[in-house]
Amino acid sequence: MTTRAALTPSGALGWLASLSIDVRAAAVLDADGAVLAGDPALAAAAEGGDVIVARSEAHAIVVRTGPRPLKRLLRADLRTALDGLEIA
Repeated sequence: MTTRAALTPSGALGWLASLSIDVRAAAVLDADGAVLAGDPALAAAAEGGDVIVARSEAHAIVVRTGPRPLKRLLRADLRTALDGLEIA
């Protein structure tokens, strides 16, 4: 049986930043769109624009990237971070 560590919103952003130099800014939002951690300006960007967003029922993580991100890999990392938030 494997166990995963729960992530706080700040911990999730720190973990994501450690994985990719392409993450320029990031934010964790709650289900209502309130910023739990990170760049408050990204809350509005979650509705569209130049960002990558991963959502669950309880959270969203919004990431602004550099010019050439590895999007598929970053999306997988965002899903893993969301899963960590969900078990917190």
